[in-house]
Amino acid sequence: MNSFVTDDKWQKQMRDEYLVPWYKKHATDGRFVLLDKGRFSETVQRRLAADTIVQSEDGNAVAIEEKIVRWKGRTYTAICAETNSCTLPGLESPGWTQYGQFDYLMYCLQTEPGDLYAMIIRGPEFLAWFNQRVESFPVFQMSTQNKTTGRLVPIDQLSESKLITWRGLITKSQ
Repeated sequence: MNSFVTDDKWQKQMRDEYLVPWYKKHATDGRFVLLDKGRFSETVQRRLAADTIVQSEDGNAVAIEEKIVRWKGRTYTAICAETNSCTLPGLESPGWTQYGQFDYLMYCLQTEPGDLYAMIIRGPEFLAWFNQRVESFPVFQMSTQNKTTGRLVPIDQLSESKLITWRGLITKSQ
């Protein structure tokens, strides 16, 4: 069984080592806020599915939902789109594809050397596109305590849909 605490700690470490320097470089004047501490942060994460707020060139606050995944020894062909965060009887809760209101989904895949291959996907367009096709994607269920479920969305379909606005390798040296 996967450990949420262990995985969450790893994801925050990867975010701090890779995404924070990337945000400093790409956000307007390096302005961004990580939403991982405090009551306000928890509210935004639980209600909107946003992990980081970045200031854009036009001065807007842009909400980014981050997913950082690892799957050692396997080729990534799909992203995991969470439809149900918890499926335990009496504790059911929707996943981020159901309640998310983020501007962009930053989906990062750990490479064999340990860097991150990132895709930035337009959020509202992705959610509309995904929910129109949800039944066409294969189902997955995590072995985590909450028995999270979702759909596997092929990366090639995301590419064909033109929902990916940027993709590239993010290394520690950036």
